[in-house]
Amino acid sequence: MGAGRAAVTRYRDGVGTDERRLAAIVVADVVGYSRMMAEDEDRTLSSLRAHRNATDPVILNHGGRIVKTTGDGLLVEFPSATSALDAAIEVQDLMRARNEEIPESRRMQLRLGVNLGDVVVDETGDVFGDGVNVAARVETLADPGGIALTNAVYEAVRDRVDVDFVDDGDHELKNIPRPVRVWRLGSDARPHPQTRGRAKRTLATIAVLPFENMSGDPEQEYFADGITEDLLTALSYDRSLAVVARSSAFAYKETAADVRTVARELDATHVVEGSVRKAGEKVRVTVQLVDAESGHHIWAERYDRDISDIFSLQDELVDEITSRLRPTLRERAGERRATGAVTSVDAWDLAIQAQFHVNRHTIDGFLKGIELFEQARRLEPDFVSAIAGAATAWMLLAVFGWRDEDVNPWQRGFADAEAAYKIDTDDYDTLFVLSAVRSATGRPDEGAQYARRAIELNPHSSGGFHMLGHNLDVAGQPHEAIPELTQAWRLGRHEPSRYDIANDLAHAHYMAGNYEAARTWGRKSLEFVDDYLQAQIVLVAALGQLGKPDEARPHVDAVLRSRPGFSCAQHRSRVAYVRDEDRDHFVAGLLEAGLPE
Repeated sequence: MGAGRAAVTRYRDGVGTDERRLAAIVVADVVGYSRMMAEDEDRTLSSLRAHRNATDPVILNHGGRIVKTTGDGLLVEFPSATSALDAAIEVQDLMRARNEEIPESRRMQLRLGVNLGDVVVDETGDVFGDGVNVAARVETLADPGGIALTNAVYEAVRDRVDVDFVDDGDHELKNIPRPVRVWRLGSDARPHPQTRGRAKRTLATIAVLPFENMSGDPEQEYFADGITEDLLTALSYDRSLAVVARSSAFAYKETAADVRTVARELDATHVVEGSVRKAGEKVRVTVQLVDAESGHHIWAERYDRDISDIFSLQDELVDEITSRLRPTLRERAGERRATGAVTSVDAWDLAIQAQFHVNRHTIDGFLKGIELFEQARRLEPDFVSAIAGAATAWMLLAVFGWRDEDVNPWQRGFADAEAAYKIDTDDYDTLFVLSAVRSATGRPDEGAQYARRAIELNPHSSGGFHMLGHNLDVAGQPHEAIPELTQAWRLGRHEPSRYDIANDLAHAHYMAGNYEAARTWGRKSLEFVDDYLQAQIVLVAALGQLGKPDEARPHVDAVLRSRPGFSCAQHRSRVAYVRDEDRDHFVAGLLEAGLPE
């Protein structure tokens, strides 16, 4: 193989061709997977995907590299035995928490095997050799929900982790020429408190799937989406409900997935689905509330209304849904528009058209959205959703690198967010933008306060957790940031900005001194956007600290191609850290990797 191909391989996977090294290997397997698949294939696959969404970030947080998946199996490489065992313990603890609310017959349990040994890594990043084979054999000896480990792992970690090991003696393993001493950890092993992130789901979680446009006119697609988004937002105001984030629910737009399958993948207990038909000044809305476990309809109704009655219709829908989910119906009249009221149907229509364009996540879409939001504001000057929507679009323009010599998008976004906040201090989108702007302007303590309030208002959306973690990291509190960012990753499985959550996790781990974890999260960010400059920079710094300049070289080249004339001194002056020592720490990694001073 030529040097050019090898360089590309290292750039993608961080490995070369047939590299031999010492590694900790974890092999995972689902107990009774074949039986579960035979009983209900769709249920089993969707449950597995939901569990993986929760447990994968644990692996990455401990510097693990997911080498491959094989149906119900998982093979992971870790840089050390300690990180491998810490991750294994945390994964099993998390699985126990997630299984608490599931009937015992359908609980998905894992067996985990851990070994420390020599492996061979090929050009694709796959791993082979004795170290892998022993881990696979040891995994079969673990109890359901438990962990089995070799003596090599035990000797490496015995004085570093506070758990009780059980000596299981020597075992003759298939195709392994020598006896292997095995140790066990039972189901009572718990991870260190500082490693744990939020993950346990809420008892009642509702997903509002995109309503189907039945008008036959593609131009009316925005109207169906607008009804969906308004209903989703209104339900999220009810603190007794957890509402799946818009981005996650809208990922199933125009799909034929079974409602129960979708609900399991979103960790939802109930699903709202429906359709909208708009003709002239008339609108017909059909809506169903479905129990995710059984797939049975709890309630269904059809509404025929004039467009002028659209606001009262939305309130009817919210009241009906919440009354079906709770034993007592609370009075809600006028609650959802107590501030920032909108009475103009034309303004509302313009705003949902604007959001439709912003959701395209293109610069043209943001600009068109701002134009339409401004039209809505001219009709309704205190229309909070339109003002906050424009603020969000301006912020996204800044993030996407839009330039105009006469307009500063950060300033415009900040001004609009401030204007919306004066009208309504409890608007989620407003709080999110204010948190982002405060971070960008060097005031992360204030940004964290806005983010915490956003989480209180909607604890099932990733944005508040993302901004809280980002602000904590910038303020010099990376250990506190990591659990918040991990929760943002779990909740934001369909967020367009997931690449940025991964990048912020890479950065927080770097600042916490977890350079292997920073490396894995940096790679993960580049899987989404392979030329994302910020992820390239964090990955360069992590590899510099790990003493891997050769692996860093392709990323260094990518940074210099993207930003000619880049210097560490220039970067140091631009980053918005609160503490000078954080700037010094980050720049030290860049210099070690070979970026110019």
